[in-house]
Amino acid sequence: MLKRSLWLFVMVCIAIPAFANETQRKPVTIEGKAILPLRVLTRPFSHIYNAKDINSGTVRENLPAFQPFYVYTRPSPEDIELQDGWYEIGENNRGRIIGWMQAKDVFEWKQTMCLAYTHPEGRKPVLMFSNRAALQNILNTDEITRLNEVNGFYQALDAKQIPENFPIRSVEPKQAVDIATQFYLLPILAFDEIELQGREGRLLQLAAATAQGPDARQSTDLSKNPDYLDEATIDASGVDAHVLKQMDVDIVFVTDTTVSMKRYIQATLDVIRQVAQQLNTDPEVSKSLRFGVWGYRDSADLIPDIGYTTYNYTPELLHAGQFVNALSQVDVTQTDSDDYAEDVFSGISDAVGKTAWTTGAIRIMVLLGDAPGHETGHKYNASGQSVQTLRAICDDAGVYLFAMHVKAPRAKKYHEPAEIQFRELSGNPGMQGQSAYYAVSSENLTGFSQVARDITSALTRMLSAVKQGNAAQSIGADTPEAAGLSEEAQLSRALADSPDTSKVAVNQDAPGPIEHEMTGIVGRQNSETGVSAKDLAFRMVKAAMVEWVGKQTGAKAPRDIVAWATDKDLLTPEIQSMEVRLLINKRQLDALNTILKEIMAAGRRGQIGGEDFFTALQATSAAASRDPNLIKNAKTMADTGLVPEFLSGLPYQSRLMSMNNDLWMSWSVDEQDEFLNELDAKIQAYRSIHDRPQGWVALNPADDPDEHVYPVSLELLP
Repeated sequence: MLKRSLWLFVMVCIAIPAFANETQRKPVTIEGKAILPLRVLTRPFSHIYNAKDINSGTVRENLPAFQPFYVYTRPSPEDIELQDGWYEIGENNRGRIIGWMQAKDVFEWKQTMCLAYTHPEGRKPVLMFSNRAALQNILNTDEITRLNEVNGFYQALDAKQIPENFPIRSVEPKQAVDIATQFYLLPILAFDEIELQGREGRLLQLAAATAQGPDARQSTDLSKNPDYLDEATIDASGVDAHVLKQMDVDIVFVTDTTVSMKRYIQATLDVIRQVAQQLNTDPEVSKSLRFGVWGYRDSADLIPDIGYTTYNYTPELLHAGQFVNALSQVDVTQTDSDDYAEDVFSGISDAVGKTAWTTGAIRIMVLLGDAPGHETGHKYNASGQSVQTLRAICDDAGVYLFAMHVKAPRAKKYHEPAEIQFRELSGNPGMQGQSAYYAVSSENLTGFSQVARDITSALTRMLSAVKQGNAAQSIGADTPEAAGLSEEAQLSRALADSPDTSKVAVNQDAPGPIEHEMTGIVGRQNSETGVSAKDLAFRMVKAAMVEWVGKQTGAKAPRDIVAWATDKDLLTPEIQSMEVRLLINKRQLDALNTILKEIMAAGRRGQIGGEDFFTALQATSAAASRDPNLIKNAKTMADTGLVPEFLSGLPYQSRLMSMNNDLWMSWSVDEQDEFLNELDAKIQAYRSIHDRPQGWVALNPADDPDEHVYPVSLELLP
């Protein structure tokens, strides 16, 4: 018995140092933060060593990409800049040390922030500078000098003639890089706010890494790997014709099916019938083009006789000939809604999430409507979505939306709210701030039919050119005429010039909407810039094709470098070249979803009971497990301890994080409702992201599905 007790005592004594070692040390915190620990992510094929010496023996070898570790000893800033020095790393934040890793084998991971390239259409590739000083010198020059120097960099890259002391370390490829299919990380190591030509931007130090693969550690540093330029300078129009011939396009119409839209549904049917006949002569295009249609009205739960809120007339997408039959089945309700607005948002939300999209196809949506959608918080907005969240969901799902707005003179007061919504919904990536929005008078059925023909013509002609291997004629073209669309362009001009006022009156020099003196008919030019429907459709489809090409060719982001860049195009600063994303796993998304629901409940409680915001917040179930004094004494929401740590320190302005009692009490009830409704729309967006299998990435092959991450855009954060 004595021997057994002595043995147990010895074992406890041995265990105590190990336990103490795990608890006595704390990881390094992120600079400027009191609590948030600093982590690093591994680069592929890296090793963990016993000591700060590659000859000391390895603890683990050939680590997978992006495996996270906590930092217990950090190299100096100079060593990090030179990718020299060593990190002491651990598996958790409780002192469990594993060993040492070389600085060149990891990159620091702060708040799970990363950058993503915006759509490449209409802008120059991002230049990645070797050091901050080189980029800062460019930013400090006058506009003409900056443009000359930056253009010189691009000319050298295109000519593949890199001079000595070239300040560019690497460059974004010209083809679109799809973060969902070719996952890459551009973690932000440091950033500063800057002003470039009167516009706010960011000066960023970033790392660049890709997932596991044979070339994952093949640096794209131009001084070490000049061959990378061959990969980076191929644009979408230079892709092999065999790849382009695999292109499929899905076109889904989302239409208001109330009585006022009956004539336009019939006109759309007539156009599709003509398209089907034309496609019979081009089987290659015909088999690559599929159609679908969704109808939307208002809430069937609240207005039972209206029939449905949304309805999918095409459970499977159909080729043009079959689609004519399906579209002829679309009918309108004989029961009026309670007001003029309809549930547009539910129509789009269901069409994006529930359509049986063809795998790998380009996704085009055409919205047809004459009424605005119900805003968030309205009892007839069944989706709970907002314009902003729907546009973000469309972007994530790769859906390009063209909005056709039928303006009825009798409903003039609804024109502006509908136009604002339709413009934002059709603000597709790759159109550089322009919307694929077109308005036509309800008195101009002929003009509506021509616009519908313009859209389908742009699609079929461009797809035909691609199928014939003429990528430069379609994807590389700047105008519909250059893409072989001159026949329709001539027809468009002939209609525009017709003296028949039942068609359209157009002033080619007018910058805005054109109205006939007698009829008030809205002209066929876009009221935004005077651009025709054909041009808008062409630009939208071209942007969609550029994105598709990048996915098919597997274009890869720069990798295995640390560099400096700006998030604005250096030649055209109004263009955003990179956007901040936050990598969130499913558990974090669920936590964010829960706290937003609690905050909404607190807001409603405060409205009903007249309590201030933080007093009401203390009564919620999520807050009950937290320190009530911390919430009671908080000056802003960020001080309550309720908001997840991964939202701290993000480089954007958050109304939620800055919320305080004074601000809440200064708002009217309508302003409070607007804030709470915005939170509700984001909750609905999180649900959509959570349930959608696409877009979730496993940083490590062995990760549990709950650890898979999603690159959430800042627009979807509260």
